[in-house]
Amino acid sequence: MSEWYTNDGKDNDVVLSTKACIVRNIKGYNFMPRLDDKECQSLLETIDKAIDKDVYTGGNAADLDKNTILKLTRLQILGREASQMANPERKAFYYNDDVSLSVAVGAGEHLTVKAMAAGHDISVYKKAEEAVLDLESKLDIAFTENYGFLTSNVRLAGTGLKVLYTVSLPAISKTEGGIAALSQRVSQYEWSIYPFAERGEIADSDVYIIASVNTLGVTEDELLKRGEMLIADVIKAERALRDEIAANKKDQSADIYGRSYGTLRYANIISRSEALQALGWLRLYHDYDDSGDIRISWNTIDKLTMDILWEPEAPSRKSSQSLASQKFRAEGIRKILKGVD
Repeated sequence: MSEWYTNDGKDNDVVLSTKACIVRNIKGYNFMPRLDDKECQSLLETIDKAIDKDVYTGGNAADLDKNTILKLTRLQILGREASQMANPERKAFYYNDDVSLSVAVGAGEHLTVKAMAAGHDISVYKKAEEAVLDLESKLDIAFTENYGFLTSNVRLAGTGLKVLYTVSLPAISKTEGGIAALSQRVSQYEWSIYPFAERGEIADSDVYIIASVNTLGVTEDELLKRGEMLIADVIKAERALRDEIAANKKDQSADIYGRSYGTLRYANIISRSEALQALGWLRLYHDYDDSGDIRISWNTIDKLTMDILWEPEAPSRKSSQSLASQKFRAEGIRKILKGVD
């Protein structure tokens, strides 16, 4: 199973990934929370018949083995901590070869088609749309002229489209009032920004999600246009602040950059929080390092960041922060960076 996020992406010094999610519901069935087990089984069978088995692998979530669940979590199909695996007998997941395109059944709405790409790549919308159109041609989709596509989540009614950019903003985050100012700017586009993790071990990761909000009364073209204008603003602002920090605090930044690389390259024990903080400093100063001593690509920085952000959770918070867990994490990082040297 390949890893879609290891590809080189456009603007990947700031944008880790671009995702497009399109939801649909099937006419004649209640929304998911009101479906009894028999109706849910009928829905799963109806959609399974419409899935192109030449494109997708997968099936009923209850049949997924542990290793597949771990891989699909890391490849961002099942949500952090495999949160979408609750009541697996009522869900199904299908995915293509590189897991950049997936169809989830019963995970919120009847159908959720998700397309993902590394870096800044709004073409994921067309990829998701093509997959949805194929399914719409085979299924009776719930739609009205007045409200568009019907959904249980009112925020998704209309187009059923949600676009999300995952961004790493170490310079904005380290600037006093930076995130607050950015939040105001994002709201002007009628989008939202929130931390990748609101709480817990990686809450201070400097990684954020910038997501579309409403779909009712907004066309797909309008939503995409706003999103592209917004992400261009975010990229410009983050790079400008990196320039400023590198120019005004060059010695301090160069020192922290080198220390951060050394921590990642040689640590025998490392927490997720410490690793992400070090990666944030690598990201902030990478393009300004003229020493030639540190050889690491943007692709490697991005892969390590995504690996740690989407690291499958241990059974408990205590075990995820255990010595064994931190040693295993450090070994994996060292192995990747050793291969780069």
